[in-house]
Amino acid sequence: MDIRREENAMSGTAQWNDAAMQEVRAQVERTMDAFVSMDLDAFKAGLAEDVVAFEMDLEGKPVRLGSRDDAVRFAEEIFAQVKKMGANLKLDIQSSDCHVTSTLAYCTVEFDFKATMADGSAMSQPSRNSVVLRKDDDCWKWMHWHSSLAVPPVPSPVAKT
Repeated sequence: MDIRREENAMSGTAQWNDAAMQEVRAQVERTMDAFVSMDLDAFKAGLAEDVVAFEMDLEGKPVRLGSRDDAVRFAEEIFAQVKKMGANLKLDIQSSDCHVTSTLAYCTVEFDFKATMADGSAMSQPSRNSVVLRKDDDCWKWMHWHSSLAVPPVPSPVAKT
């Protein structure tokens, strides 16, 4: 270990790996794209076995996912609901900011989650994800993520009686 690395390790300063930043960003976006394209195998491949997450269902209600199996079941349920509605999903990513060491990374992603229904109507929800990844067997896997709304949801109009 050289003197500078030893000093940084002793001071608690992270050794950022700028070369791996694009690789991590691509992995985050690949896993998010797998979700919106409803590719269950690709989504699952991006997750560590012990992943935990805080997500939202299609009604904006919070969901806790305690394992990759929970995340896969959640994705299957969402995919079934989306297919039943005849909808197509899309993400428009506005920003993705990642910080990477040799074995651990975190990213924040701001995006619009868009759904287009079979009748052509559409909805868009500005959203945010925080994702923590670790390097497993030379590939990056999500070990935690947290999804949230970027703006409060628009309340449904109250019916007049």
